Amino acid sequence: MKRLIVGVDPGVTVGFAALTLDGVPVFVESRRNWSLSNLLKTVAELGVPTIVSSDVSPASEVLERLSAKLNAVLFAPLISMGTDEKQQIARTYVDRYGLRLKNAHEVDAIAAAVKAYQHYRNKFEQVEAKMKKQVFEVSVDDVKDLVVRGHTMKRAVQLLHVPSEFKASSVVRRTVPREEQMKSMIEEFKERLTLEREKSKHLRASNEELRLKVKELKAEISCLKTRIEEIRGAQSAQVRRERRYQMLLDELRGVRAKLAEYSAQLENYRKRFDQIQRLREHESRGRLVLLKPIEAFTENGLRKAFELYGVKAGDSVILLDSSGGGVATAETLAKRGVKAVITQGTMAHQALEVFAKYLIPVLPSERLGMEWIEGLPYADTESLRKAIREAGEKGVSKAYEEIRTILEDHRKEISEEQTEF
Repeated sequence: MKRLIVGVDPGVTVGFAALTLDGVPVFVESRRNWSLSNLLKTVAELGVPTIVSSDVSPASEVLERLSAKLNAVLFAPLISMGTDEKQQIARTYVDRYGLRLKNAHEVDAIAAAVKAYQHYRNKFEQVEAKMKKQVFEVSVDDVKDLVVRGHTMKRAVQLLHVPSEFKASSVVRRTVPREEQMKSMIEEFKERLTLEREKSKHLRASNEELRLKVKELKAEISCLKTRIEEIRGAQSAQVRRERRYQMLLDELRGVRAKLAEYSAQLENYRKRFDQIQRLREHESRGRLVLLKPIEAFTENGLRKAFELYGVKAGDSVILLDSSGGGVATAETLAKRGVKAVITQGTMAHQALEVFAKYLIPVLPSERLGMEWIEGLPYADTESLRKAIREAGEKGVSKAYEEIRTILEDHRKEISEEQTEF
């Protein structure tokens, strides 16, 4: 059966992808609540896994269990793969093989499998080149499988040529030299740097100081690469290169983070400036009027509003919480000579009677065209005038009805007295 590289994205929805040892996709799928037993069954139908791969480092416990059950080598990248890197790998395979990836889980799974293939590709190509010179007739994929498991190519051929010595389940663990680890990490950082450079092409232009700084960093990185090539053979120089490279990469990340932060701040300031400019334009034309806010309809709430906003005669105020106020608080506010009181919520009838006594209209906020600008409430001047006028007309009409009722009662009393005489 086919030897496979299996990429898995565990979770509630499991992403699964399988490649041949030549890097060709044979299966990509995602399912919700995909059990381990069903996943093992799917793998068995496709082939024999050589590698189980993760897109994050370290690999999850689920992948460790899966690799153990499948007797496959568990691969995890030195550094967890970023979103941009995974999407780029997925786009490449979609374009090359016509894959249809339905969601992010399948993207993660195919990216994990391809990452493992890229890690072992040089070894696979060496095996293919050397196997052309071998006289023994053994499967190239089987040789690759044993090489991945830690055997040398010579030993792998011997094991396959003498079946009695071959154990398919054996996995040879070998210690990876520090130098090889460092080289792998440098390659990983180079790939990340390439992705970041591509991404930076699409960013908005930054201020001149930041652009110059990025340019200097790129030039310094280029100089460091040249220097690294000159002293590659020296272990001490390689350690210094890694340290300097990491420092520059951190600094570059910091610069990009600042660039994103400044861009966001600039956009926020622009929106606020446009909003304030629009507010001033409407105020100058008399289209908007400030409703001075009173947080609570209590003595403390009124005192705080008087101090903060300088509530004076002719102002319109808005009670953000109309409950709690009574005769005393209504008298305090009415004696300020306010023009109108806008309410949010229900006001006590005692307070309403006080405002009616002072001929101050009480208007619910729903009747006005209001908007909050820079944390303060503004009302459309025309809608406020209309609401005050309608409230006045309603008050006059109510007073007329009360007078008419009084007159009618008086007439009835006079009529009754005349009837008695």
